[in-house]
Amino acid sequence: MTTNEYDLVTVDIFAKALENIASEMGMVMMRSSGSPAIAEAVDFSTFIADPKGDIICYSGYIPFYLGPARQAVRHIVQTVPREQIRPGDMFICNDPFTTGSSHQMDIGVVRPIFAGDELIAWCWAEAHVADFGGIAPGGFAPMATETYGEALRLPGIKIVDQGELIDDIWRIIETNIRVPHMVLSDIRCFIAACNRCDDRMQALLERYGLSDFKRYVGISQDLAEEAVRKRIRSLPDGVYETEDFVEHNGHTNDLYKVHCKLTVDADRMIFDFSGSARQTDGFVNCSAPTTFGAVTTPLLMSLFCDLPINEGMLRPIELVTKPETVCDVRMPAPVSAGHMETGMRVMKVVTALMGQIQAQSDDPFVREHVMAPWQDSWNGSVFYAPDEGGQLAPFLDMHGGGSGGGGQAVADGMDVGGALGQPQNSVPDIEINELSYPVLYLWRRLNANSGGPGRYRGGDGLDLAWTPWLSEGGPVHVFVSCWQVPPPGMVGGYPGSSSGFDLVNGAHADAVLASGRIPTTLAELDGKVRALDAKHFGMVADIGDVLHMHAGGGGGYGDPLRREPTRVADDISAGIISVAAARAAYGVVLTSGGALDETATEAERARLRAERLDWELVGLDSEAVRVRRGPAADRLSELDQWCQPLDTVELIEVADAETGDLLRVEVRVTGDDLVR
Repeated sequence: MTTNEYDLVTVDIFAKALENIASEMGMVMMRSSGSPAIAEAVDFSTFIADPKGDIICYSGYIPFYLGPARQAVRHIVQTVPREQIRPGDMFICNDPFTTGSSHQMDIGVVRPIFAGDELIAWCWAEAHVADFGGIAPGGFAPMATETYGEALRLPGIKIVDQGELIDDIWRIIETNIRVPHMVLSDIRCFIAACNRCDDRMQALLERYGLSDFKRYVGISQDLAEEAVRKRIRSLPDGVYETEDFVEHNGHTNDLYKVHCKLTVDADRMIFDFSGSARQTDGFVNCSAPTTFGAVTTPLLMSLFCDLPINEGMLRPIELVTKPETVCDVRMPAPVSAGHMETGMRVMKVVTALMGQIQAQSDDPFVREHVMAPWQDSWNGSVFYAPDEGGQLAPFLDMHGGGSGGGGQAVADGMDVGGALGQPQNSVPDIEINELSYPVLYLWRRLNANSGGPGRYRGGDGLDLAWTPWLSEGGPVHVFVSCWQVPPPGMVGGYPGSSSGFDLVNGAHADAVLASGRIPTTLAELDGKVRALDAKHFGMVADIGDVLHMHAGGGGGYGDPLRREPTRVADDISAGIISVAAARAAYGVVLTSGGALDETATEAERARLRAERLDWELVGLDSEAVRVRRGPAADRLSELDQWCQPLDTVELIEVADAETGDLLRVEVRVTGDDLVR
C-alpha cells in the first residue's frame, strides 16, 4: 500500500484517538479506585487489541506489561468458544501460567468489543491489588516453594455475563482475600474502565465506520513496522551477548544467571534467553510473556522512543526462551515476585546490550539515546498489622518504586526515576499512606551517592524510614532485587549503589517523638540496626520499631572526571552527592567555605588520571589498556557508595593506556559456586 491510498494525517489522528481511549481508561481507574497503588502510585496499565489479541494501541502507563496483556487476550480467544463471547461479557485473569500475568497480584479484566454482532477488538484494564489470598499478606511470598502457596489464580474466566456480574465468581474472590472491600472496589474500577473503552470505541466506529476502522488499524501497524525496521537497520549487524544475575530466591542466597544472546540481522532482532538458569523453588521465576515485556521496554525507552506502540512495532522482534528456566517458568514453581526479580534483570541486560550497540550506530538520534542500566530494583516491604480501628490490612509501601534511573548520553539519570518499565509510576503521597495504613514516616529524602558516578551521573534513589503508628504492630517481610550485583554504568560510568533494608527493633521511635524530637537518622534511635537480607521474612515490627529502606541508583554514563566541576558542586549543594564522593569519584575539591576550588580540583583530577596509568597494563601496543579489578563492594565504598559484599562480584575498571580516560567499568561475577 502506498501513501497515495491513504492520508497520513487522518491515520495519525485515528491512532491518537485510540491512544486517548486507552489513556482515558487509566484516568477512570485512578478516579474511581480508593487504592493508593492505583490512585497514587499509578501501578496499572491498559490496552486495546484486535480480535486475535494483536495490539492496536497500548497506553504509556506500564509498557512492561504489554506481553501479559497480549497473552491474556490470546489465551481467552484460544480457550473460550466464540459463541460464548458476547457483548457485555468480561473475563478476569491473573494466572502467570496461562494468561501470562506478571504475578498473581496484578489483576486484569478483559472485555470484547463488538460492532453489531462482529467482534472487532478487546480491551484490558489491569492493576496491582492489595491482596489476593495465599500464604503471604499482600501476595508476595518469599516463603513459598511452589505456586500453590501463593495467591489465588484465575485463568481468564468470565466474571461479567452480558452486562451482569456473575455472583458465584465474585463470592469466590471475596472469600479468599484479606481485604475484600478494597480489592472488589478495585475490580469494579477495572470493569468501569472497560465500559468506558467500549463507549468510546462505539463513538469512534460511528465516526469512521467499520471498514475504515479496520483499514486504519492495519495501516497504523504497517507504518510502525516499517519505522521499526528502518531504525533496526541503523544498528551494526552482529551477535552480542551479556548476562546479569537474579539474587536470592527467598530461601537461599544463590545467583541465577539471566543470559541474553542478541542477534541483529538487517531489519530484525532476536533475543535469545535460552542460556539462562533453570527455574527455582523460590518466587523469582518469570513467565515468558513477562520476559517479552521486559525485553521490549528498553527498546521503547531508547531505540523506539518516538514510535507508537502496536503490533507492527513488535513484528521485527523475536524472543527465544527455554521452558523451565527463570525466564520461562512452568508449573509449579513460584512466581509472585518474578517480574520484579528476573523481569527487571532482563531489562538491565537488554539496556546494557542496546547501549553497546546503539553507541556504534551511524544515526545520531540512535547514539543520543544510549542510556546506562537503571537500578531496576522494586524494593518491597509488606506490613500486616491492625489499624487504630482494629482492622487488619496488608500495607505494601509503594515507595518501593523509588530507585534511580540510568545516566544517558546527553543527560543525568532521573532521581527517584522508578523502574524503567513504569514511566508513569510515582511514589505515593506520604499523608495518604499515613491516613490509609497504621504507619508514620520519620523521613523521606534522596539517598545521596546512590547514583553511579559519570560524566552524566546515575539518578539517586530514596532513603526513608517508617514506624508502626496507632497500631500494636505485626509481621513484616521485605524483598530486594538488586543487593549484591549493582547496575553497571556505560562508557566509563560507574555502577549505581545497590538497595537494602534495615530493621531496628527496640528503636523507641514513639518515645523519641513524644519527647518533641524528630529523628532523621538511625543513629538517633535506640536499639540495634539489623541489616536485612535481600529477601527476609518472619520478622515483627512492634510499637516504636523502625523499618529503613535505602534504594539504589542507576548506572553512570561516561568518565566522571569529564563532568563539569560546577555541576558536581551543584550536586553537593542539592544533597545528591557528598563532599567525599565528589573528591573520590569526580576529583572535585571544595574550599573550607564550601566553594569550588578550581586549582585543587585540577590537581586532584591529574592525580587520579596518573593513578589510572599505574594500573596493570593489559594488551599490546595501540590496543593496550590499563586495568584494575577488585571486590565491587570495596571499590564502591571508596566512592562513598553502598553494595552488599559478595566475594564473587568484582568491579573491573578499564582505562586508556595513554590518556588515563576511563573506557568502561564492568560488574562481573567471577565464581561459579553460587551461580545456578
